[in-house]
Amino acid sequence: MITPQSLRQVISLLFLGALPLASLSARVGETQDAVERRLLQPSLGRVFFQPKEKDSKEAERVRAKETKEQPFNDAKKFFPADSRGATYWKSAVARQLSNDNGWKVFVFYAGGRSMLEAYNRVGEELSEFEVRALLAANQGASSWRKTTSEGGGINGIGYDYELEDGSLRAKQKGNWLMIFAARLDDYVIAQQKIAKEEEAKASATQKIDQQKRAPDSVLGL
Repeated sequence: MITPQSLRQVISLLFLGALPLASLSARVGETQDAVERRLLQPSLGRVFFQPKEKDSKEAERVRAKETKEQPFNDAKKFFPADSRGATYWKSAVARQLSNDNGWKVFVFYAGGRSMLEAYNRVGEELSEFEVRALLAANQGASSWRKTTSEGGGINGIGYDYELEDGSLRAKQKGNWLMIFAARLDDYVIAQQKIAKEEEAKASATQKIDQQKRAPDSVLGL
């Protein structure tokens, strides 16, 4: 009998095995070493560390606000079990490591390769030209098409763009642009469906239990 747990393992193995098949010229799908060679160049980028605030309550408020705004926040709990994230800072000022004008880059790795990169523009508004440049850097030999998928529920991460070859998807939200493997989105959808089925079974079990206990609960009222 296939249990939800075993199904998760099968889906995870299929996802992890297929991830490296993404376009080799695309940036999403690179190894962590390749990503960090690109981002952590002198006078260009560094690993991002959350600055310590004197007021701990204010620091917690800022962290909570940032977390709420992250476009991958809802989907993250459905990522493969071995996925892990890293955060980088990339300056937007040529040949100068600016700490005020640049990008916070969130990268999630699985199976030794990046599966999602989320770019948060800091210091200035994200422009349409920057969006185009980031999409172009990730398109490889394919091209992007505009599309719509809201995401959430059992609809995956959600996206506004998809490569013609179907390998990558992208979503823009405010000052964020998120580019990710289509196989990751499909994996998230599968996990969302499993979670919904488990929730429905738990709800049905709870109702049966409530029905059994109701006569004793109201006895004598």
